[in-house]
Amino acid sequence: MPATLVLLCQPEDARHLAAILAGANRDLTVITASDRPQLEAAMAGCRQVDRLVAFRTNCVVPAELLRRVSGPSYNFPPAPPAYPGRYPFVFALYDRATRYGVTAHEMVERVDAGPIVGALGFALPADPDPVWLIDQAHTALVQLFVMLAPQLAATGRPLPRAELAWDQSRRCTAKALDALRTLPPDIGAEELDRRLRALRSVRYEGIRPCLTLHGRRFVLDED
Repeated sequence: MPATLVLLCQPEDARHLAAILAGANRDLTVITASDRPQLEAAMAGCRQVDRLVAFRTNCVVPAELLRRVSGPSYNFPPAPPAYPGRYPFVFALYDRATRYGVTAHEMVERVDAGPIVGALGFALPADPDPVWLIDQAHTALVQLFVMLAPQLAATGRPLPRAELAWDQSRRCTAKALDALRTLPPDIGAEELDRRLRALRSVRYEGIRPCLTLHGRRFVLDED
């Protein structure tokens, strides 16, 4: 019986990535899903799921679904091992990082914590534009996916683990992001400029800096 791989990704990535996997294994059945309801429906409709692969998604796969997969599941977040979690590019920009990258790892119940199976890095300019950084990370993530596609498509064998580990000292959590975007009234000019540089992105309104005065919260526009 042909192996079945469920691919969890955004709709704009689905066709391209599914074709890459199918090209690596002509006998592989690839089923795509873009969110948790679609994922649950896809897995419920399969007699057996041999592999689950998530790519550039904010959907957290619950442990009960991971247990339904016959082998390890894999995730491709647009973040390097140094920045596990959500909106990692914000924290890298704030830290004035000189390098960024992407990762592939086994999925476990905790987000961005499973053993790493692959990573790609690239240098950052002195003042990288957030949109450029996001696009560059997406490109690198596709490159990493293509590199690992033959192993992903061979569902009977787990991918070899790399000698890399997540940096747990810099987890990019919702709480950490909210603290970063909440500007104190007495913030200094240098710190304000540093935060604005990290948080400026027209793609994600939820990361815009904000200021609370007299019990009222104000969200800053791009200008």
